[in-house]
Amino acid sequence: MSVLKDAFAERANALVDDLVERGEFDVVPDLAEAFPVSVFPAAVGLQEIDTRALVDFGAFGFNALGPDNALRSAALERGPQIMPWIMKHCKREALAPGGFGETIYAAADAGELTEDEAAMLVRSLLSAGVDTTVTGIGNAVWCLASNPGEFEKLKRDPKLARPAFEEALRYTSPVHSFCRTASVDTTVGGVDIPQDTKILCVLGAANLDEDQWPEARYYKVDRRPVGHLAFGVGIHGCVGQNVARAEAEAVLTAIASKVGSIEFVSEPVWRPNNAIHALDSMRVRFTLRNS
Repeated sequence: MSVLKDAFAERANALVDDLVERGEFDVVPDLAEAFPVSVFPAAVGLQEIDTRALVDFGAFGFNALGPDNALRSAALERGPQIMPWIMKHCKREALAPGGFGETIYAAADAGELTEDEAAMLVRSLLSAGVDTTVTGIGNAVWCLASNPGEFEKLKRDPKLARPAFEEALRYTSPVHSFCRTASVDTTVGGVDIPQDTKILCVLGAANLDEDQWPEARYYKVDRRPVGHLAFGVGIHGCVGQNVARAEAEAVLTAIASKVGSIEFVSEPVWRPNNAIHALDSMRVRFTLRNS
């Protein structure tokens, strides 16, 4: 992980330098998508990068979860355009040595899972490790731009980059809801839930629970919201969460060190999705920080 962190920091610093020089840009394609796609697929072992395919693959997967609405229908229609590229480049023989993908296929060789399960896990890393990280980084920049006083705190102490990201995850819940199926008859909060019942877990509501988070509807870079549900919990915890945290920490540290202010150029536009709370576009201006 330390090698990855160094690579993440180098790429984040170069990207933020470029964006400061550019001044005005769209956070979604130019930062939130550009950074994870430039570092994470290579860490998995992909030798060819198609930004659009990788980002759309995640959106496709989360919209396909349902409900069976227009968003899901549109996602399923796009599947034949996206999946062939993903399937081809996640095969064992297509991956470069030394990445997460090689480790997963080695587990198949050891009998810990099947070859098909290994391929599915590699694809899952890309679906969950790109789109949700894109969303988390974009949402974090939105939080900082919307709360300049909190951005000033981060600038004074760039070590708050990790807590600032955790708070953005709690505050915006990149995965706003998810469905589960009750495996046994159970009771939650006095409500009987029969086996096989479909349950909608609204993570966004849980992360704004005032009983758990005092002043929950305020974004605070120094809150350190241990226990938020943005990455799931227990056996349903995100397997790539530590990589996502490392990526976001690199980006926010670079921003804190190099950017003087983050100013909205136009009103942010949010993207409808069945499970993801993501920006579609957010034009901002980075000004150079005076040392």
